[in-house]
Amino acid sequence: MTPGKKRAAITEVTIISGHPGPLARRRQLGAALRRHRTDAGLSLAEVAKRLLLSPSKISRIETAQRSISARDVRDLMDVYRVTDPVVRDELMRLVEESRESAWWAQYNLDPGYERLIGLEGAATTISDYQVAIVPGLLQTPEYAAAISGPWSDAPEVLKDAVDVRIARQQILSKGALFRFVIDEAALHRWVGSREIMRGQIRKIIDLNTGSNLECQVIPYSAGAYQGLVSGFIILQFANSVSTGSAASLSDIVYHEGVIGAGAYIEQSEEVERYLKIFGRLEEKALDRRASNSFMEAVLRGY
Repeated sequence: MTPGKKRAAITEVTIISGHPGPLARRRQLGAALRRHRTDAGLSLAEVAKRLLLSPSKISRIETAQRSISARDVRDLMDVYRVTDPVVRDELMRLVEESRESAWWAQYNLDPGYERLIGLEGAATTISDYQVAIVPGLLQTPEYAAAISGPWSDAPEVLKDAVDVRIARQQILSKGALFRFVIDEAALHRWVGSREIMRGQIRKIIDLNTGSNLECQVIPYSAGAYQGLVSGFIILQFANSVSTGSAASLSDIVYHEGVIGAGAYIEQSEEVERYLKIFGRLEEKALDRRASNSFMEAVLRGY
């Protein structure tokens, strides 16, 4: 994250909107247009030839790699013979919402991190496993500042990193399901100070009582297990068909990078493998009550 333009203070109103966000809407729109193209029996090259566009442009629209204008969508609907007024209105609504400005647009974010933020607001289930640090959605401001410090060369950059991380946590109050698994190492690694670690562990315990959030700890006594190499986040989305447009999102796995953008896995077979691994991690971990008792004991050690 690099220093950017002056911003207004973040408020809950600017962060939480009536829909998941422009990136999620762009992906939904692209998926819907791809379905309508295949239903029409047309290839990318055939569509591009009819509209005097390049096949790569059509492909980037379908994979949400570029924004799309209302005129382009109308032209595509005509080529695909989409005549149902309800479906056409739905697609045009997605166009409008996909072009809105997201709350994080005021920050100069790494593209990979921006993509994560843009999608997690639309997820119905977020499964987050971390080995050595507390998941970002559970961090206190003090912990977030201490963990981001080594990568921030200027005070304003550090402030941006913390502000964005804490702002993301507002999604914890929405109706999604949040599943966290952390290794015991994350509780013992001193980040910042003894006081910061006390506050951080206490926050996890306090959060670990809700019906839509569960955090489990894998103790050292569990021994070696699959997943010790690196953490990952799985975003799952509701695959419901909206008014015939098939405006759904495919599940995705995110690996945070050491530098630069993180890596994303979208192939359904690979995502399924990660879901199975996460299930095995949950089996290795203590249940919610035992995890809270375990963290209380660690807390007393600080």
